[in-house]
Amino acid sequence: MSASQAECRGFEPRLPLLKREYFFQPFMLKNSADLHLHTFFSDGFLSPAVVLKNAHRQSLKAVAITDHDTIDGVADAIDEGHRLGIDVIPGIELTASTNSDEMHILGYFINCEDIVFRKALGKAKTKRRIRLKKMALKLAAINIKVDFESLIKFVGQGVPSRLHLAHFLYSKKLVSTVHESFEKYIGFDKPAYEKVDAFQQQEAIELILSAGGVPILAHPDRQNIENIIQPLISMGLRGLEVYHPKFDEMESAYFLSIAKKYNLLITGGSDCHGKGRFSPLIGKVKLPYEHVIKLKECATAIQV
Repeated sequence: MSASQAECRGFEPRLPLLKREYFFQPFMLKNSADLHLHTFFSDGFLSPAVVLKNAHRQSLKAVAITDHDTIDGVADAIDEGHRLGIDVIPGIELTASTNSDEMHILGYFINCEDIVFRKALGKAKTKRRIRLKKMALKLAAINIKVDFESLIKFVGQGVPSRLHLAHFLYSKKLVSTVHESFEKYIGFDKPAYEKVDAFQQQEAIELILSAGGVPILAHPDRQNIENIIQPLISMGLRGLEVYHPKFDEMESAYFLSIAKKYNLLITGGSDCHGKGRFSPLIGKVKLPYEHVIKLKECATAIQV
């Protein structure tokens, strides 16, 4: 283990479990942070400036912009954060391949000027567009016609994703709900599903580390966490997202125990996309600011 790994993994959780109020009453925490937010630069529906305005309304002290496979929204968010007095952590959520599907690796305190990192993201965006094209063709094969150019216009400047496609199908009245898009057509093992040509797990973690960032496993799965966590730690993983809208209190307590067992940093956030994804609102899941400080200390150790 390197010196930076030892310093980053020196975390001892102070809280046995975040109280229920932390999830559902945003006024209960002062100096708090929402560390998982998306903008329209990936599959969110709000601009970075609007995300920051919403954060300000929730009296958040810090946020992390963690768009999928892109850092394009970070600069605008930082500018708005300066104006509003909110700390903005430059972040990302990288997609990594698994044997069956995919996992997501969050990165915090990324150096957004890192050339190698930016080139890797450019290739990932191209692969995502190819994937979307293949899914459109699969939909056509089952008599659901999708005009690809219209779909790309719908995606706009964002990184193409299944959520974009789901909302596009809904906007064209090809499904009755966004959820139906996944349940019938584009969810895992459905007729129009196409596995993303993503980073390998070690590649994703190393990319984040090489850009000075702190790699954290996003919204882990309780069914396989014990099988994957040690290999991921050996690759350089530094922490675990313990608090997320899809977790109840017992699940968060379990993931907190895993973080403590392996001496990992903890994070959490609303995973707010603006609409159409669990319907979480910014700030509904958040952490005390002390965890931002721990992330920053870890990033500093990595960057030495």
